[in-house]
Amino acid sequence: MVETSPTLGSLGRQILRHWKAQRPKMTRALEAEGKLQQAVYAAEQLTLQAEAQAIQQGMSPDQARELTRQEWAFLPSEADAPELGSNPRTWSAPPL
Repeated sequence: MVETSPTLGSLGRQILRHWKAQRPKMTRALEAEGKLQQAVYAAEQLTLQAEAQAIQQGMSPDQARELTRQEWAFLPSEADAPELGSNPRTWSAPPL
């Protein structure tokens, strides 16, 4: 059986560009394991789900987008947060 990679949407492509620029070591490690596409897709889906849930709870779309995209999509640089852990659900931006 041939395994296909998930198709990334616009947000997924933005995530991939961001990760390559800000988290090159993580990106290379995921790519070497054959897990980069799946990790980006998971980050995209988690972000979109969290954004939709925040909007349902009454947050404005702009505020929801800003808040949720820092959690899984636009991760901090490797200089700011060298280790994120292996579970994407635990990834978050460092406190301001």
